[in-house]
Amino acid sequence: MFLKLCYLFVITTLFLSRAVIADIIDYDKELDAIEKYLQVDFSHAVEKINTAFLSESLLTPQQHSRLYGLLSTKYIYLGDFVEADKSLDKALSFNPVGEQLTNIYLFKITANIGLGNYQEAFSLLEENLSRIDNYQDQSIRVKSYNRLLNVYLELESYEEMLRIAQLALSLNQGADPRNQCFSMLYHSVAHLKLTHFDQADTLFKDTQLYCKDHDFPLIEIMSIKGQGNVLFDKGKYADAEHFYLVALERYQKFKFEVEINEIHSYLSVIYFHLDDFQQAEMFAQLVNALPNKPSNMQVKKRVNEVLSLIAGKRGQFDKAYQFQVVASALGKQLLDEQKVKENAYQMVRFDSVEKTRENTNLIQDHELLMKQKDLFMKEKSSSVMFSTLLVGLSVGLLLLLIAAWLQRNQFMKQAQRDGLTGIFNRRAGQEIAENEFIQTQTLDEPFSVLLLDLDFFKHINDQYGHATGDWVLKNVTNIINDMLKSTDIFTRMGGEEFAIFMPKQTEHFAAEFAEHICHAIANINTRFSGHDFTVTVSIGVSSVHKEDLSLDPLIHRADMALYHAKAIGRNCVACYTDELQ
Repeated sequence: MFLKLCYLFVITTLFLSRAVIADIIDYDKELDAIEKYLQVDFSHAVEKINTAFLSESLLTPQQHSRLYGLLSTKYIYLGDFVEADKSLDKALSFNPVGEQLTNIYLFKITANIGLGNYQEAFSLLEENLSRIDNYQDQSIRVKSYNRLLNVYLELESYEEMLRIAQLALSLNQGADPRNQCFSMLYHSVAHLKLTHFDQADTLFKDTQLYCKDHDFPLIEIMSIKGQGNVLFDKGKYADAEHFYLVALERYQKFKFEVEINEIHSYLSVIYFHLDDFQQAEMFAQLVNALPNKPSNMQVKKRVNEVLSLIAGKRGQFDKAYQFQVVASALGKQLLDEQKVKENAYQMVRFDSVEKTRENTNLIQDHELLMKQKDLFMKEKSSSVMFSTLLVGLSVGLLLLLIAAWLQRNQFMKQAQRDGLTGIFNRRAGQEIAENEFIQTQTLDEPFSVLLLDLDFFKHINDQYGHATGDWVLKNVTNIINDMLKSTDIFTRMGGEEFAIFMPKQTEHFAAEFAEHICHAIANINTRFSGHDFTVTVSIGVSSVHKEDLSLDPLIHRADMALYHAKAIGRNCVACYTDELQ
C-alpha cells in the first residue's frame, strides 16, 4: 500500500511539474521565434528546433504540427527534399487546421517539385487553391499565389507568372510584409525571365531595400543575386561578379545549398569569361562533385559546358569532348524533365476540369429531382377528384403537344446538325450563312470566310483507327467552338474539312483569328486519345468583294487560299490574293 502511494505521489509530481513548465514556457512564442530565426539566423534556428524537440511531450497537437513544419523548412534550405517531405507528413499526422494546414501543403508542393514528383505537386496545388477560396484572410490567399508563382517558374510559364505576381501584389498592398517580399521577388524574376532587364534591375533593387527594412534578409539576398542575374544575362560579367560574391557569402550563413550551388555555377561562367580559368575550374569542380539529383542538373550542365570550353582553350580536346557529352546528356535530361512537368500539370488541369464537370452534372440532377418532387407534392395536394382529373387531362394533352413540338424541333435540329461533332452540317450552315451574308450586304458591312482542313487526317485514321479520328474531330470542334463569337457560323463541310462564316468581320481580323486556331489545335494533348501524335490544320481565308452577289465566290476564293496553305507546307494560314487565280 505504501509503495502504491509513493508511485502515485511521483506520477502526480511529474504531471504537476510538466504543467508548471508548460505554463512557464510559451511554446507558441518559441515557435514564432524559430520561424523568425529561419529568416535571419539559420544556425540559431536549427539549435532552437533541436531544443524544442526536447520538450516534445509537452506540446499540443497543433504545436507538434507546426514544429515539424518548421523542421521541413530546415531540410528545404539544405536541399534534402526527402526528409522535408517526411517531416511534412509527420506534421499532417497531428490534424492541423486553417492556416497551418495551408502552410504544410504549400511546403509539400515545394518538396515534391524538388523530388521531381510533379503530378503530386500540381495535384496538391489544385487542392490548395480550391481550399483557399473559402478563406476570408487575404494573407493566406496571397501566400498560396506566391507558391503558385514558384510552380509557374518551374514550368517556365513567365507571362502567367507575371500576371499572378501582379495579382498577389494588388491583393496584399503591403499589408503582410513577408508576403509582399515574396511577391516583389517573383515579380522581379518574371521580368528578368521575359528579358525586361532594366525593369527587372529596378524591381530587384526595390525588393532588396523593402525586405532589408522589414527584416527579411533571405529575400534581400535573393534580390542581390537577382541583380547579378540581370548583369549576367546582359553579358556584363565583371559587374555581376560583385553581386554574386556578396550573395554567396550571405547564403553561407543560411546553408542554403540550392542557391549556393547555383551561384557557384554562375561564378564558374564569369571567371571563364574573365580569363581566370583556375577560379572558373575551381567553382565548376565544386558543382560537379554534387550528387546527381534533379535539383542539381541545371547547374551541372552549366559547369560542364564551362569545363569543356576551358579544356578546349588548353588544347585538351578529348577532355573538352567528354565534358560536352556530359553537358548534352544533362541538357536532354532537363528537356525531358520539363516535358514531364508540363504533362503532369496538364493532366492535373484535365482531371480538375473533369471533376468540375461531374460536380455540375450532379448539381443539375439534384435540382431536377427537387423540381420533380415539388411538382409531385403540388399534384398530391389537390382535394377535388374532378379538378384533379381535369388538370390531369389538361396536363396530359399539354405534354403531348409539348412532346410533339420538342420532337419536331429535335428532328429539325438533327437535320441541321452533324451527327459526330454537333455543329452545323454543310446544307444548314451555308443556308444560315447565306441569309447573314444578304443582311451584311444591305448594310455594306464586311463578311469573311475561313475554310479549314486537318493535315494528314487520313494518316491518323489509317494508323490509329477511326475511333481516334473521331476523337480528333470532336476535340478540334470543341476547341474552336470555345473560341467563336455567337454571330459566327461553324460548319462541317465534310470529312475533315470545316468552314467558319464570320459576318461583320474583316479579312485582317479573320486571318488573326485563324492563326489563333492553328496554335490552339497544334497544342492539343493527344495522349488522352491513347496515342501520341500531332494534330495540325491548314486554313484559307477570304473576304467579301463589292461584286459578290452570294457566298459562292467567297467560298471558292477561301478554297484556293486553303490549297495554297497546303502547298506551302501546311499548319499555316493563307489569305486569298489575285495571284492565286
